[in-house]
Amino acid sequence: MRWSSLLAVCVASSLFAGSLAPAANDNAFQIGDWTGRAHWNQKEKQLDRCSAQLTNLDRITVIYSVDRHYMWTLELSNPSWNFPKGAAFDVAFGTDNRNTFRQRVTALDARLVRVQLPDTVNAFEAFRRILRLELVAGGLISSFDMTYANQVLLALTRCVTRYGTTTKSRAAISSWLKSPIGPASGPSDDPDVQKEAAALASSIVSEAQIANAASVKPDNVPQGIDGDTVWKIADTLFTISILPKDEAPEIADLSDLIIGGDAQRCRGDFFSGATLDVIETTGVARAYTNCQTQQVSASSYYFLFPRKQGGLYLMTTTTSGVEVTPTAEKNAKEIDGRVRATIITALSKM
Repeated sequence: MRWSSLLAVCVASSLFAGSLAPAANDNAFQIGDWTGRAHWNQKEKQLDRCSAQLTNLDRITVIYSVDRHYMWTLELSNPSWNFPKGAAFDVAFGTDNRNTFRQRVTALDARLVRVQLPDTVNAFEAFRRILRLELVAGGLISSFDMTYANQVLLALTRCVTRYGTTTKSRAAISSWLKSPIGPASGPSDDPDVQKEAAALASSIVSEAQIANAASVKPDNVPQGIDGDTVWKIADTLFTISILPKDEAPEIADLSDLIIGGDAQRCRGDFFSGATLDVIETTGVARAYTNCQTQQVSASSYYFLFPRKQGGLYLMTTTTSGVEVTPTAEKNAKEIDGRVRATIITALSKM
């Protein structure tokens, strides 16, 4: 079979409630027709990833996986495929056959391909709202009922949170939450740090052309919001914290601590994703968390960027309320994207 035409992703906007049923062993689960489980690295004796899969009537299987660092992958398999291992080719994606774009796919083996998503953090946040997944490949047209996609992705996040944390990582998360630079630490007492953070935020807002942005005075900062500078942009809060050279963890480790801390503090449904990236020649890290309880829902986009003087800039875009609407989520995501797109230029003009 040749993958030379459209792979269309048909996305509906509503969510459907599903239940998590225990499977034969305690690290496996079933939700609707999805089956999921934890995979262990036997050599290191720790979690490798959690995955869930759904097979349709055409014997095509869609597989969602998230590793112990909350990094997501999307794969497809079929027992009748016969790809050379490592073969790479382009396919096209689209929503309801509109706004299509081409994306690279790589064969991991003869019957399994991985979709090289350009932005797994935002992609899997969007996959939570998918109700129907349609594939068009050559002469093949196939579809999946994705009614339980949101519940599956929540279950996979919970799987990593449960099985992926070790005694060492739990201690590190606890230390992070209580540390002088952690989420409960408040703004720095150093006026130079506060001035630098405010200058960077102002430069980003200017370069990104973000309208209706205003600095929030310390006395008006909402409870639970931390940063050396806090800005309000419509219903979204944008903060910058400067983590000093001698106190900041490694950039890749920090995203684990941030997600682990948010997971520990969430008393409801929790979802997260992370990725390591490069902007020009600079290595950066990103993370997304969403916590939903009966009282409030909160979504946060985190962006970690190295500081020239040493240490890190932690930039957070947060929206919260009784319900985070699709519009609010879209606005927060757009602000996060503009921050990342303009960070280097904004730093150069400080």
